[in-house]
Amino acid sequence: MPEEITVSFAGPFSWPGTPDTPCVYNADQARKIGIYLWTVSLPDGHLIYYAGETGRSFEIRLRQHYEELVSARYHVYSATEFARGEKIALWPGRWDVKDRKSDDECEANCQRLSESIREMMLVLRLFLAPTSCDTRTRRRIEAAIAQPLYAVQGKVGAFQDRGVRYDPRMPGEQPIACVVNSPMPLLGVPERFWA
Repeated sequence: MPEEITVSFAGPFSWPGTPDTPCVYNADQARKIGIYLWTVSLPDGHLIYYAGETGRSFEIRLRQHYEELVSARYHVYSATEFARGEKIALWPGRWDVKDRKSDDECEANCQRLSESIREMMLVLRLFLAPTSCDTRTRRRIEAAIAQPLYAVQGKVGAFQDRGVRYDPRMPGEQPIACVVNSPMPLLGVPERFWA
């Protein structure tokens, strides 16, 4: 019988300064490790923008992401469209596969983009799933959640940034059955999947 792991997401949480949603840094789960999601809330559920994993606490990893966001090193999208699950690019950041900007370029444009970055961050919602599994298993689960989203038709697939590196199950690795629990529907994520 293959191993089965339950991935229980808590949330939604928000970045600091977002009204009406608990701040992710104040969440009990923030001091744990595991899988996390960045989403936007749509009428039929949460649309995933990014899936990640961390072996450091969520708090430490998300503070790193926060620094990258406010430093214009990540993609910046128009918040109005982003909140509807559409991406209108305002800035490619330093990780874009086609138009990568240098740290100096990001720094030079940070002030100009600061309000757009703030508005985009107010739209994002975060989910945390603490896990006790090893690093390899955590990375397989992250990949099993994220990679299939690219193939989903419509908003789910179109909302994914290209070029994100994931470490899926390799040939010869025993499949791991996963069950997802979430307080809100996560669009494109099945209740059960194999990692």
